[in-house]
Amino acid sequence: MDMMIYTIHAPTDDHLEEVKTEMTTLGRPSIRVVDCGDYYMALEGSHRVAAAHALGVEPELVIYEQADEIDITVFDWFDRANWAETVYSAGEVAGELYSMQARAYQF
Repeated sequence: MDMMIYTIHAPTDDHLEEVKTEMTTLGRPSIRVVDCGDYYMALEGSHRVAAAHALGVEPELVIYEQADEIDITVFDWFDRANWAETVYSAGEVAGELYSMQARAYQF
């Protein structure tokens, strides 16, 4: 499958090595993403996506469509000070998470 996944931020080297080591034992990671048409925006797992890419493993995607509503309090990036509500459309969340810090990975 030819797909592009953008992550929220770049991984840190130390944590990336830990995740790669774990992935060799645990196998293919599951990542929640938003379908943005010609790419996916990861809602989580910046290190898991990077580790999967480095190891040549295609992640299992849990795909939200843009109109799907999601509760953002389940994600580790959620900070009440930056979000007025707790439930948003997946498209809104993907738009807010995409930034200059986002990294792209081709699978």
